[in-house]
Amino acid sequence: MFCKRYPNFIGFDIYIRVIGNILLLLFFIFLIMTKDYVICGTRNSNIGLPTGLKILSEGGCALDAVEESIKLIENNPYDITVGFNGFPNLMGIVELDASIMEGKTRRAGAVAAVKNFRHPISIARKVMELTPHAFLVGEGAERFARALDFKEEAIIDELGIKNYHNVMEGKDLEMPSEAQKLVRELFMRFDVHLKNVMEEYPVMEWYRKFSFDKHGTTNVIALDQKGDLAVGVSTSGLAMKFPGRVGDSPVIGAGIYCTDKAGAACTGTGELVLRLSIARLVVDRMENNFQPEAAAETGILELKKIQEEGVLHILTLDKFGRSAGVTNKSGLYHYYADSTMDDIEKKASTYMKL
Repeated sequence: MFCKRYPNFIGFDIYIRVIGNILLLLFFIFLIMTKDYVICGTRNSNIGLPTGLKILSEGGCALDAVEESIKLIENNPYDITVGFNGFPNLMGIVELDASIMEGKTRRAGAVAAVKNFRHPISIARKVMELTPHAFLVGEGAERFARALDFKEEAIIDELGIKNYHNVMEGKDLEMPSEAQKLVRELFMRFDVHLKNVMEEYPVMEWYRKFSFDKHGTTNVIALDQKGDLAVGVSTSGLAMKFPGRVGDSPVIGAGIYCTDKAGAACTGTGELVLRLSIARLVVDRMENNFQPEAAAETGILELKKIQEEGVLHILTLDKFGRSAGVTNKSGLYHYYADSTMDDIEKKASTYMKL
């Protein structure tokens, strides 16, 4: 009698069951697509990422995975962009920068212009965890490192010195022969000769060339089994930089940013990234439901607003384990691994021609 009185009831019941099954199916698809843990890094991170992946697979936290991965990259004597044997400044001295950020708390630590300490990423983490500050530089960062018994040592060997002299002799930098002499004099008497070199020769053009040919930095982003994100960045900065120069890598919001929903980090022309606050912009986009690749693309497009030449590579990862690398320089790539994989995978980064 009931069904006769309400002839559409059975149809409605079937409709509800179908919708319920669809939602259940979507939920299981979501679970399959969501990775238990993920780690990704820029093109020089392949040495360190397997260690980070192992930490995550054993239930370790994202911060540990990021730090330990980057420490191995900082140890690589053949990588002239990070840590030991990082390319020196104009005076032949290696100055290192690093930063680390925890997404769930937005705590961050950073150091810059650090000399004679191999692992600035670990010093940066201690700044975050042990001090009321977020950023220490130069002598202050070095004093802090000594107080915590970080090993003070020479961080350049014969190979690093040879690379430096190749540039000083004009082998790796296009400049007129007469300018080579002035650059060497600038090395010996920076204060006296800087003004003459800046006035007489296209120093800005030389540094633009460096930003394309000798940029580096390592970025690592991790998502652990608890769903926590962390980002770390380490670099020796622009080759032949002025003493004390600091780029975007240790600057929170510029070269690095992380929340509980997404993380981003940058490599490339640090001065441009600083001016555009790229990492924070990209993370904001992901928090507003942009896919990681689309969010990174908006960061690359920011370069158009200032109409200056520069290279940029943006690495992203969100809380669902979705990642992307996007760049305006062809041929760049990054590495990725997640809970479904036994080893890291090399991935081409999306190229955007500006």
